[in-house]
Amino acid sequence: MSSRRSRAFAWITVGAVLVARTTKSTDAAPPTANKAAPAASDLVPGGPAAQEYQAPPLGQIRAGRDADPLMAQVAAEVQRAAASVRAPAPLRDGRLDLVATDIARATVAKRLPSFDAVAFLLHHYGIVEPEPYLVMVRSSPQGDVSLLADLRKQVPGVFKMGDWRRMGVGVKRGADELIVVLTLQPQNLELRALPRRLPSRGTVTLVGRLLGRFAQPAVLVAVPRGGVRTLAMAARKGRFELTMACDSGDGVYQLEIEGDDGHGPGVLANFPLYCGVEPPLRVAATGNEVTRRQDAAEAERELLALVNRDRAAAGLPALVRDVRLQDIARGHSREMARTGEVVHVSDKSGGAMDRVRAAHLSPVPRTLAENVGRAFSTVEVENGFMGSPSHRANIFNPDMTHIGIGVAVGQAEGGVVPLFFTQLLAGW
Repeated sequence: MSSRRSRAFAWITVGAVLVARTTKSTDAAPPTANKAAPAASDLVPGGPAAQEYQAPPLGQIRAGRDADPLMAQVAAEVQRAAASVRAPAPLRDGRLDLVATDIARATVAKRLPSFDAVAFLLHHYGIVEPEPYLVMVRSSPQGDVSLLADLRKQVPGVFKMGDWRRMGVGVKRGADELIVVLTLQPQNLELRALPRRLPSRGTVTLVGRLLGRFAQPAVLVAVPRGGVRTLAMAARKGRFELTMACDSGDGVYQLEIEGDDGHGPGVLANFPLYCGVEPPLRVAATGNEVTRRQDAAEAERELLALVNRDRAAAGLPALVRDVRLQDIARGHSREMARTGEVVHVSDKSGGAMDRVRAAHLSPVPRTLAENVGRAFSTVEVENGFMGSPSHRANIFNPDMTHIGIGVAVGQAEGGVVPLFFTQLLAGW
C-alpha cells in the first residue's frame, strides 16, 4: 500500500511451549478488572457488552449492520481478493465489525492501538480467539475510490499471512481523513456459549472442538492469586469438555485453549472469566508510535529487563542472560523473520530441544521452555506473553535460572516494521 495514504500491520501471534513441564506455580497477580477513574484517553466501546463468549460454527456467524456503505464495499473487495488467490472467502462477523469500528474511532495519528486495547474489545464483544490480523488504511476524506483501488492491489497478499475465515470492517470519516480498519481471524475452534461473568464460587462448563489440523486440546487457567494450572478434561478426536470452578477467590480467571498443528502448541483462544467481579467497561487506548526502524540488540536488552521486572514482582529471582541460549534464540527468530511464520517446530531446525542439542550445550538443561511471538515493540510482546497463561507459566517457572532472548527484524509492512521474538528459558 502507498505509504502516503495507508499502512498495514499484523498484530501479535504468540505461542508457548514447555519442553519439560513442572507442577509448581507462583503467586504473581494476574490481570484485573479496570477500576481506574475514566480518563480522556480511555477507549469506551461503542456497542453493548456481550453477556456470553462463543466461537460459533462458521454457518452461524452473523454480519452486522453497515453504518457506512464503504463497509460492504471493503468486505466485497476482500472476498474477491480471496477468490483471486483461491483462498476461502472470509465471512463477515458482526462482532469483528464492532471491534474494527471501535479501533478506527480510537485511532490517532502515528499510533497503533495497544495490545491491551484490542484484547479488551475482543472480550467485550464476546470473542475468545487471540488478536486478529489488522489492516488499517488512511485516505483523504472523500477517498473511497482510491482506497478501494489500493485494497484491490494489496489485499491478495494478506492471504499469504493466514487462513482467514472471519472478518470485520470499521470506517471512520473525519474532517481531515478517512480511516478503514479490517480485522481478520482464522477459525480453528468451535466453543459452546458460556457466560463472561460468574458468581463467587461459581462453575462453568466448557464444551468445544478443535478444527482443521489442530489436535491435542489443552486448557490452562491463570487464577487471581497468580498460579497457572492445566485443567483436567474429557477429550476425544479434538472434542473436549471440562468444568472450571472459581475456587481461588473472586477476581479474573484467564483461560487459554491450546491445540497442536504439528508445529508445536498454538493459542486458539485466550479470554478472561470474571468471578464475583464486574468486567471492565473501558481501557486505556494508548498505543505505540509507528516506526520504520527497529534495533534488534536494543530490543533484546529491553525484553530481558521486562522479563526480570515481571519475575521480581512475582517474588522470583532474576534470570541470568546466557549467550549460548541467546545465539540459539537469535537463530530461531531470524528463521521466523525470513518465513514470516511464528512457530516452535521448524521444518529446518526442529523444536526447541533439537536446537539446544544441535548447539551442543553441556550439560543439557533439565528444564527448557520457549516463548515465541511477533509484535512491534518489546512492551507489546511482553504484555502479550503475560496475558497468556501458558507463556506466563514459562516466565514464572521457579525452576528457570537462565534465559536467552533473540530478536530479528522482519520486513516492513506499510510503514511499520515487525519484530520476531524468541525467549528461550532454561534451568540447570
